[in-house]
Amino acid sequence: MHEALRAVLRRRFPDADEVEVHELAVIAGGYSRETFRFDAHIVRNGSREVLPMILRKDPPRESAILHSDRQLEHDLLERLRRHTSLPVSESYLVEQDPSYFGEAAMILQRMPGSGEVSALFHGDRTHEAEAIATQLCEYIAQLHLTDPALLNPDGRLDDPRGVGIDVSSWERYMESTIDYYLRSYDDFAFDPVPVFRDAYLYLKHTRPRPLPLRVVHGDFNPANFLYENGRVTAIIDWENAHIGDPREDLGWLKLMDLLSNTNIFGSVRAEGGFLGLYNKLTGFGVTEEEVNYFQIFTGAHIGVPVVSAVKRRIDRKHLELLHLYLTQPVLVSELAFTQLLGYPNPLAGAQA
Repeated sequence: MHEALRAVLRRRFPDADEVEVHELAVIAGGYSRETFRFDAHIVRNGSREVLPMILRKDPPRESAILHSDRQLEHDLLERLRRHTSLPVSESYLVEQDPSYFGEAAMILQRMPGSGEVSALFHGDRTHEAEAIATQLCEYIAQLHLTDPALLNPDGRLDDPRGVGIDVSSWERYMESTIDYYLRSYDDFAFDPVPVFRDAYLYLKHTRPRPLPLRVVHGDFNPANFLYENGRVTAIIDWENAHIGDPREDLGWLKLMDLLSNTNIFGSVRAEGGFLGLYNKLTGFGVTEEEVNYFQIFTGAHIGVPVVSAVKRRIDRKHLELLHLYLTQPVLVSELAFTQLLGYPNPLAGAQA
C-alpha cells in the first residue's frame, strides 16, 4: 500500500522531488469504509513538508454496508470549504482505479482533535462540553441555512443512492423516501415482531409540516466530530449527505445521543437548550415532537442499508464478521423504535 500511496500522491503533488509515506496504520471503527492514517512527507527543493492524511477506501462491493460515491463526497467537501465556515477536511484526491487500493478510494486531510466523546460528557468537563455542543448546534444550523444550489449545483445529492427519491417538493421527498423504506423492508424482513415495518407505516401516516429541503449531513452523530481545547475541530464522514429535511440531522443526533450515552442535546445552555438555539439561528421553529418523528425517519434512512447488510450475512451471501456484530445496534435501534412508537413496556410491571 505504501507504493500505491506514493504513486497517487506524486500525481497530486507533481512539483515534489520526493513523496514519502510514514506511520501508515489502520483506524479502528466505522462500519462502511476502510480507513487508514498516515503522514505524507512532501520534499521540494530540499524542504520537507509533513501533511497528516487519511485514506478512505471502499470495501468489496458484496460486503459493503452503504454504497456511496467517493467523488461525490470529495466534491461536497470542497464546496463546503468554499461556501461555509464548517470545519471539514480538504480532500486531496479521489482514485477510482481499483488497481491501486482494490476499490475506489479518497485521500483526505487528517484533522486535529479527539473523537473520544464519552469522557467529554461524563465527568467534570461541563464547560467544555457546553462549548462544544453549542458549536455543533451552530454548525448544523449553518449547514441548514446554506443555499443548497451552492452545495448541490449538479443535483447529484438529490438521490445519491439511486433509489428513486424525488426532491421536486417536500411532499414528494417524504413520500418517495418512505416508499423506499417500505420497498426495502421485503429485503430484510426477518424480525419476528415487524417493528421496522410498523415504524415505516407510522412515518407514512403521521407526517409533520413541511420545511425547506436542504443539504443534510445524513449521519450527524457523536462519533462524527473531533474536538480539541474546547473547540470543534472537524465534522467528518459526509458520505451519507443528501438533499433532505433539516430535522433529519436533529432526529439522528438525538437518537444517537441516547444510544451513545452522550449528552450533546442536554449540554447547550443558551436559548433554553440545543433546540431553542437551533430555532433562534434558523427560524425553523422545530418542536420536540418533530424531532422525535425524525428520530425514526433518519433511523430508517441509516438503518435500511445496515439491516440489509445484516440480512445478507444471515443468508450467508458473504462471511464478514462485522455484519454479525451489527446485529447488536440493529436490535437496540429496534427497541428504541418501540419506545418512540409508544409500545407498552413489558418490564413496566416488574419495575413498579
